[in-house]
Amino acid sequence: MKKNQKFILECADCKHLHRKSFKWLENTHHFICDGCDTELDIDEIVDEIYDKPEQERFKIYPR
Repeated sequence: MKKNQKFILECADCKHLHRKSFKWLENTHHFICDGCDTELDIDEIVDEIYDKPEQERFKIYPR
């Protein structure tokens, strides 16, 4: 998997879509949804991307 590969993250609360690179996800510790201002769980989504690198869209849940 390339570090600059982009993934689409969908907020589980408001369905807002975020397009982020894997490198950005690995380096951030705090992520707030632009649509509903909910803090989202980055650690869980990074693990899921490691498990399914071919998938491009992931649902991200509140912390």
